[in-house]
Amino acid sequence: MKIAFLSEMGFEGKIPSNHPNMRTEFAWMYALNADHFNIRGFNHIKGYNKIFIIFPKGRVFLDAAGSKLVNEPNPVSDILDSDLVEVLKNQNKEVYFVQEGPSWWFTNYEMADQINFINLIRLSDGIYAHNEYDVSFWKGFTDNVFIIPTLMVEDPIKDIEWKPQNKTIVGGNFSRWYGGLQSFIVAQEFENDLWTISSHAQRPQEEELINHLPRTMWAEWMEQLSTFKYAVHLMPTIAAGTFSLNCAYFGIPCIGNKKVDTQRLCHPHLSVDVDNIEKATKLAKKLKTDKSFYNQCSKQAKENYRKFYDIKQFKNKINGL
Repeated sequence: MKIAFLSEMGFEGKIPSNHPNMRTEFAWMYALNADHFNIRGFNHIKGYNKIFIIFPKGRVFLDAAGSKLVNEPNPVSDILDSDLVEVLKNQNKEVYFVQEGPSWWFTNYEMADQINFINLIRLSDGIYAHNEYDVSFWKGFTDNVFIIPTLMVEDPIKDIEWKPQNKTIVGGNFSRWYGGLQSFIVAQEFENDLWTISSHAQRPQEEELINHLPRTMWAEWMEQLSTFKYAVHLMPTIAAGTFSLNCAYFGIPCIGNKKVDTQRLCHPHLSVDVDNIEKATKLAKKLKTDKSFYNQCSKQAKENYRKFYDIKQFKNKINGL
């Protein structure tokens, strides 16, 4: 079967198994032996059995309450107002959208862009969502909704061993998108060195409260992660859940959002409502003081990673669809 992915990335071709930046979308492409093309070249893509479109988020210029901050256009408006799906369906067999970020992201667009996005979804053969939680949202627009599980390809990290030190990783910066502040509050219960990632969402003066890992390729990130004993990721944005999955691979107990599949399935005893900081704090205290509970959560995370997210499971699931 010939498969192609379209996204905003500029490269063309396949992903090798040892790619150093094997993020989830790259892992999907590798596992499905798919070709990748930039989305703006859609007119020239022909002869594929399945096309998977990872539509770029674009840019929105709103405050938290939805008021416009900057009067600039969304840079993907022209694609939304194109015959993207019609052309692809005429030249290929089936066309699907893959959820990018939270399901609600496109509702930040201007009205014309929102309606155009919905129309593209309805013209396609269906959508692949991140989580069970997302399915009911997308079924409001199309009957054909499936889940494409988050995935890791282990070749680039197979020689990395988990050697935990007494320190905690917080899975995001101090913004509403990542929930870094509430994660930081909970992580303080471990009374050890606290670290987080560096990203576009990093706020001024964060470094006065918490250490920051440098931005790296995925394989280097996994090597850094392998040195942590605890993880907290109370991220309210429901998306692919790679942080929870990366932790589960090593067996790092992660307190996180119960609506994200990778968290709920791999860390069932540590999954909470992200606004329930009280419960998350109690779980942190228990992980710190109850060695048997810590060991249980660690062992279960590694086992559930294999059970639900091994690449063989991914291929069986997608082939079954």
